Amino acid sequence: MERCPTCQARLREDPVCARCRTDLSLPLAAEAQACAKLRQAVARLGEGDAALARQALEQSLHLKRSLLAQLLQGFLETRGFERAPPPYASPERASQEPS
Repeated sequence: MERCPTCQARLREDPVCARCRTDLSLPLAAEAQACAKLRQAVARLGEGDAALARQALEQSLHLKRSLLAQLLQGFLETRGFERAPPPYASPERASQEPS
């Protein structure tokens, strides 16, 4: 969040707007949680688990509809897969997976 949603003043480090004194601690916390869930979604997708990636992504989008989250949602929808193959697999993991 770069600007106060109440008065549009630029925000600094303080969770209280310097101009209108609106306490933004809850929206800032929600934004941080949305970012963490989005990172988790990307990590799960990188591990090849699209189902968990979708779950984390939906939680992120519920908190904040960021452009990156929306793009990732579109990517997952166009791919239409539940579990993607991992981008690389160690030899022991490859031997454990069913063919």
